Amino acid sequence: FDIRMTEPNRQEPLSGKALHAIEHLAATYLRNHPQWRDKVIYWGPMGCRTGNYLLLSGDYESADIVPLMRETFRFIADFEGDIPGASPRDCGNYTYMDLPEAKKEALKYLEEILDNITPQQLNYPD
Repeated sequence: FDIRMTEPNRQEPLSGKALHAIEHLAATYLRNHPQWRDKVIYWGPMGCRTGNYLLLSGDYESADIVPLMRETFRFIADFEGDIPGASPRDCGNYTYMDLPEAKKEALKYLEEILDNITPQQLNYPD
């Protein structure tokens, strides 16, 4: 799944530090989700910094994961504490994170997109 948080070539991309923090938080949340953890293969950032990729085992439609994405981005927006995996042992660039900016971007995506998602937003344009 293409979890596009900004419009490519129309909006500024996410900051690298915010996207890195989102990566750690979302991956941790998804890998521990009681109903989805066994289906999660990968969560990671797009090189263009406009969003993330989510790979799941199984046959799902975009609409199937909207509740999961709402939960994930709410988790990020509300997160307090140390970012999971933000240590020299666990991450090759552990200081390159911005939690306040990640929370801001997660809340924006949640409120502007996920809470009001339309069928047109669930599929690539023709």
